[in-house]
Amino acid sequence: MTPEDRRAVFSHRQIAAIIEGITQEDGTEEPITGKSLGEAILFVSEEAATSASSAHVIYGDNGSLSYTDCLSVYRDYGVALRQTRN
Repeated sequence: MTPEDRRAVFSHRQIAAIIEGITQEDGTEEPITGKSLGEAILFVSEEAATSASSAHVIYGDNGSLSYTDCLSVYRDYGVALRQTRN
Protein backbone atom coordinates (compact mmCIF):
# COMPACT_ATOMS: atom_id res chain seq x y z
CA MET A 1 0.00 0.00 0.00
CA THR A 2 1.16 3.49 -0.75
CA PRO A 3 1.18 6.19 1.94
CA GLU A 4 -1.81 7.74 0.16
CA ASP A 5 -3.71 4.43 0.30
CA ARG A 6 -3.01 4.11 4.03
CA ARG A 7 -4.09 7.70 4.65
CA ALA A 8 -7.33 7.10 2.71
CA VAL A 9 -8.11 3.97 4.73
CA PHE A 10 -7.41 5.82 7.97
CA SER A 11 -9.75 8.63 6.92
CA HIS A 12 -12.56 6.04 6.59
CA ARG A 13 -11.87 4.44 10.00
CA GLN A 14 -15.39 5.15 11.32
CA ILE A 15 -17.37 3.29 8.64
CA ALA A 16 -18.74 -0.20 9.25
CA ALA A 17 -16.55 -3.18 8.39
CA ILE A 18 -16.76 -6.96 8.32
CA ILE A 19 -13.84 -9.24 9.16
CA GLU A 20 -13.72 -12.51 7.27
CA GLY A 21 -11.29 -15.40 7.33
CA ILE A 22 -10.73 -15.64 11.11
CA THR A 23 -11.17 -19.16 12.44
CA GLN A 24 -13.14 -19.17 15.70
CA GLU A 25 -12.35 -21.46 18.63
CA ASP A 26 -15.01 -23.93 17.44
CA GLY A 27 -13.41 -24.16 13.98
CA THR A 28 -16.00 -22.06 12.14
CA GLU A 29 -15.21 -18.99 10.07
CA GLU A 30 -18.22 -16.80 10.76
CA PRO A 31 -17.78 -13.17 9.69
CA ILE A 32 -17.18 -10.73 12.53
CA THR A 33 -19.50 -7.73 12.30
CA GLY A 34 -20.32 -4.72 14.46
CA LYS A 35 -16.89 -3.10 14.21
CA SER A 36 -15.76 0.07 12.52
CA LEU A 37 -12.95 -0.12 9.97
CA GLY A 38 -10.51 1.21 12.57
CA GLU A 39 -11.60 -1.40 15.12
CA ALA A 40 -11.35 -4.14 12.49
CA ILE A 41 -7.78 -3.11 11.61
CA LEU A 42 -6.87 -3.14 15.31
CA PHE A 43 -8.51 -6.54 15.81
CA VAL A 44 -6.71 -8.14 12.89
CA SER A 45 -3.38 -6.51 13.80
CA GLU A 46 -3.42 -6.90 17.60
CA GLU A 47 -6.02 -9.32 18.88
CA ALA A 48 -6.55 -12.03 16.33
CA ALA A 49 -4.96 -15.44 16.82
CA THR A 50 -2.44 -16.96 14.44
CA SER A 51 -5.20 -17.53 11.88
CA ALA A 52 -5.24 -13.77 11.22
CA SER A 53 -2.89 -14.12 8.26
CA SER A 54 -5.87 -15.34 6.20
CA ALA A 55 -8.14 -12.52 7.40
CA HIS A 56 -9.46 -9.75 5.25
CA VAL A 57 -11.58 -6.73 6.07
CA ILE A 58 -14.48 -5.64 3.88
CA TYR A 59 -15.70 -2.04 4.10
CA GLY A 60 -17.65 0.54 2.14
CA ASP A 61 -18.92 -0.22 -1.33
CA ASN A 62 -15.88 -2.08 -2.67
CA GLY A 63 -13.13 -1.73 -0.08
CA SER A 64 -11.12 -4.72 1.04
CA LEU A 65 -7.95 -5.02 3.11
CA SER A 66 -5.75 -8.09 3.39
CA TYR A 67 -3.93 -9.01 6.58
CA THR A 68 -0.76 -7.34 5.31
CA ASP A 69 -2.74 -4.22 4.36
CA CYS A 70 -4.09 -4.07 7.92
CA LEU A 71 -0.56 -4.36 9.30
CA SER A 72 0.61 -1.61 6.96
CA VAL A 73 -2.13 0.79 8.12
CA TYR A 74 -1.54 -0.26 11.73
CA ARG A 75 2.18 0.50 11.44
CA ASP A 76 1.42 4.10 10.42
CA TYR A 77 -1.78 4.76 12.38
CA GLY A 78 -2.02 2.20 15.21
CA VAL A 79 -1.68 4.76 18.01
CA ALA A 80 -4.31 7.03 16.44
CA LEU A 81 -6.66 4.07 15.88
CA ARG A 82 -6.40 3.07 19.55
CA GLN A 83 -7.16 6.65 20.61
CA THR A 84 -10.18 6.76 18.30
CA ARG A 85 -11.50 3.54 19.82
CA ASN A 86 -11.55 4.99 23.36
